[in-house]
Amino acid sequence: MNERDEISDNIDGYIQAPVRGLVIFGDEVIEKSAGVIRDLGLQSPTVPSTDSLLLWFSSFPSAQLEEARSSWQTETSSGEANLFLTRPAKLDPSSKIAWPDVRAIGYMSSGDSINYQDGLLRLCQTARKVFINQPTRLYLHGLYVRKSLVEAWTFDRSGIYCSQAFNWQEEFVRFSSLVLNYRFMTEKDLGISTIIENSEAGSCITLDNALEPSLQKLYLEDQTIALSEDIVGEGTTCYRAKSLGSQRWDYVVKFKWRLASKRPEEELLQLAKAKNCWGVVSLDYNKSIESTANLRQGSQFAPYRRFLARQHDMEESEASGIIQHTEETSKVFEDRIFTCVIISPAGRPLSGFQNRLELLQVIRDAVRAHRSLFQVAKILHQDVSADNIIITDPQRVDDPKGILIDLDVAMDLETGPRTPGEVVGTRPFMSIGILKKRRHAYRHNLESFLYVFLWTVISNGQENPPKTSRLRQ
Repeated sequence: MNERDEISDNIDGYIQAPVRGLVIFGDEVIEKSAGVIRDLGLQSPTVPSTDSLLLWFSSFPSAQLEEARSSWQTETSSGEANLFLTRPAKLDPSSKIAWPDVRAIGYMSSGDSINYQDGLLRLCQTARKVFINQPTRLYLHGLYVRKSLVEAWTFDRSGIYCSQAFNWQEEFVRFSSLVLNYRFMTEKDLGISTIIENSEAGSCITLDNALEPSLQKLYLEDQTIALSEDIVGEGTTCYRAKSLGSQRWDYVVKFKWRLASKRPEEELLQLAKAKNCWGVVSLDYNKSIESTANLRQGSQFAPYRRFLARQHDMEESEASGIIQHTEETSKVFEDRIFTCVIISPAGRPLSGFQNRLELLQVIRDAVRAHRSLFQVAKILHQDVSADNIIITDPQRVDDPKGILIDLDVAMDLETGPRTPGEVVGTRPFMSIGILKKRRHAYRHNLESFLYVFLWTVISNGQENPPKTSRLRQ
């Protein structure tokens, strides 16, 4: 599956537009833009043609605005352009885009070479890159201009949505103000999270009300150990972390946008810790930071929409927008809660085993951890996979060499399945019974351990099996 299809599958069915009561800009931003329009004498401007809009955009306004917080940068090619709102200090027309500095995005097409859906997916493709490079981003604004149609989009982990479309040639002052408005927005208004701070000692997070002094400030490793590439969804991102002055990366900091309607993983981790389960990752800290419902507060959202099946056969008009290219579904808005979870130990991935004996010991201890979780805490893991077993360096004789992690889809046996009939797990490691949609039982997880062992041996230290392996099918 190519990137375009991956993005389409990710956002399809999570589109909401147009949104009533949607407020993107505050009064202060609007007033500043109105002042620039007056100062430049643009109340009755000369409206460019669709073919010359790109040229107009790249030079508007030609002078740097003293109070502007950001500047637009363009990448043009054959009647289309990607737009990037970046910090003024980083603005260099000849340089490549610095993705961590992108504050808002846009896509502009002046001709008929790109249909509506493909143009929107190109905007989404840019949004995906921003979220990958800014994984704690709360949301992202995007401007979509196709021929004479303008839509102001917003991307968050619950879906993508836009304001009512308008014709920029008929309302050019409004369009000019819109372009300026983004430049005056604060980082908070643009959805940029400040949870990760930059200091002389490196990137770090400060944890409020941490019980242990060593957890009050943690320093993050530069590279993530897990990173979701989806726009819509949990957006799970994990870093190894350590206390100031420590040489050991003892912790994992996990950011994710969990569904508000589902039982949080943290509750099951707390239960496992309270029951002294053996061989299960330990929860050291957790906090709910934000929610998409709160970020969208004040707007009225209709049910989600999905793309029409036959896009390429459609005849498109100048006014053809998201409504003409989608249909309403029965699915309503799904609220997601942004959480920060600290767990330990950090460990090593299963693929990093050093010899055959270590691999066997790690798998053995992971099976024992599964038994402890099931018998002592009455929790069924339900997602035994190569990524959910880590290798540790035991400090004591009785400490586990393999640890079971990730209780995101685990089931509390006292309450039963989260959603009756729901099929959960990582597909390459699912048991035959689960693939046949049978009720999840402990024996299905034991079958998954066998597949994990086979996968790891055949992969031989790599993350995935060879391309010729039948496990790829």
